[in-house]
Amino acid sequence: MDLEKRLEQYLQSEDFEMDLGDLIHDYRAQGLPVPPMEQLREEATAEAWRCLETIMICEKKGHLWKETADPENGTSTLSCRRCGAVEHLQW
Repeated sequence: MDLEKRLEQYLQSEDFEMDLGDLIHDYRAQGLPVPPMEQLREEATAEAWRCLETIMICEKKGHLWKETADPENGTSTLSCRRCGAVEHLQW
């Protein structure tokens, strides 16, 4: 699936609406005036575009995993330095 299709799906999802709400909350929490809804939509869309682009790179090239091991409990957490994906492993 290409980037434009993924972005279109995101823009029609509940996740997009939740992200808009988070953006409004962030502005208010910082004591800043909340921009018009159109500007908020543009900001959230641009951020989603960047994130989806990065995720697609990882899908093609592979993740850049960083492992944080917890030998006491026999677990590891892998986090991608490129896209932020997280995997939890038990061994």
